[in-house]
Amino acid sequence: MKMLRVFLLAVLSAPLFCLSQGYPNKPIRWVVPYTGGGITDVVTRVVTQKIQTALGQPIIVDNRPGANSILGSDLVAKAPPDGYTMLTVIAGYAANVTLYQGKLPFDPAKNLVPVSLAGIAPLILTANVNFPAKDVKELIAYAKAHPGKVNFGSSGIGAAAHLTTELLKQTAGIDMVHVPYKGTAPALTAEMANDIQILVDVPSTLMPHVRGGRIKALAMLSKKSSTLRSSVT
Repeated sequence: MKMLRVFLLAVLSAPLFCLSQGYPNKPIRWVVPYTGGGITDVVTRVVTQKIQTALGQPIIVDNRPGANSILGSDLVAKAPPDGYTMLTVIAGYAANVTLYQGKLPFDPAKNLVPVSLAGIAPLILTANVNFPAKDVKELIAYAKAHPGKVNFGSSGIGAAAHLTTELLKQTAGIDMVHVPYKGTAPALTAEMANDIQILVDVPSTLMPHVRGGRIKALAMLSKKSSTLRSSVT
């Protein structure tokens, strides 16, 4: 789980319905089940700006954070399958189905249909500026010396940031405490306030704060080299 993928979903059978109705003839509601400012929100707004120009109808972006996309996804899953309610989620959404199997208020396979992959981004591992570690090696050493004393945040249980950090914990044999938030923005605020010490997310969200000296970067989590590596300590 080293690359974050953003997907566009729609209510099942929406494309077939809308083709037969002269679609679209009214505004489209596009649900982002996360807080504003994160990559999912940003990608959605870039995509919808292009789409609404081509369709000739406005698209209203509706941020509905909660339960790491489940609340917003449930809203879309139960909407009429007419093509006027869309949804953007990340790859962690697929894991949520497994994590919450039998507990979801909707059936993702029956109520939603994938439309397109919207974007792919690497992930970056960051820390509070006062955290002693300067890289991953020092982070692992510190966490082993202080088991259960390091907190890491995420946009929610099952999010890409959550699963990636859990993989790091498992691989390195360290114990860190997960603190889920309703989105990346509140998790980032918590990191800067030292309520959590570690946060993994996309560079577009975190690097401006790294460059501003408000947090520090420990590593880029990607298979390929990135031009951002020169900015990562």
